[in-house]
Amino acid sequence: MTVGRFIRASTISDGWYRGLDLIWYHGDMLKDERGSKTKELLNLVIVIKNPYKDMIPKDSPWNEERLDEYAKQFVTGKNVQDFTYTYGQRLRDWNGIDQIEYAVRKLKEVPNSRRVICITWMPSKDTTSNEVPCMMLVDFKLRDSLNLTTVFRSHDFYGAAPNNWYALAKLLEYVAKRIGAKPGTITSHSISAHIYEHDWDNVSAILE
Repeated sequence: MTVGRFIRASTISDGWYRGLDLIWYHGDMLKDERGSKTKELLNLVIVIKNPYKDMIPKDSPWNEERLDEYAKQFVTGKNVQDFTYTYGQRLRDWNGIDQIEYAVRKLKEVPNSRRVICITWMPSKDTTSNEVPCMMLVDFKLRDSLNLTTVFRSHDFYGAAPNNWYALAKLLEYVAKRIGAKPGTITSHSISAHIYEHDWDNVSAILE
């Protein structure tokens, strides 16, 4: 079993293709708790140096219109399609707390704070539900620029990683603008980075 890989990527597209390559060629076979076959790599960390250049991989199943709509829900917290949950909802209303507004306020008050973290996991709901968040947290660090770190307990790398990073880039841009800072890097830690069997043909064609 392979545990722990690191990629320093120039863009979202660069990080996605290189991540797919690592999972495809070095991941282990696993049948998940729903019975789906996957190729999985544990603890894949990707630092995206410039998340605003080459944001949409040409082989991504998502187009710009869908990505912008997804990012809007992510940043605003609106759940227009009435999903069980959205990341935006959890970030904007965690038991009545708007964590993004907290992040903005905290960064203005204490720019070098190490406490600017927003979480999505709700034990009161998620320990008894079959539909739980894959993204666990978003952390902001303001140094020369505002940098974002995110942790995924489970990451559908082919089907979700590019749109997750696209939306996180928009969230980083939003918070940076609110505090008068320059948006910096995105670091993505995928505890379980995996590719589902139904996407294997697509991934194989991309990498070949």
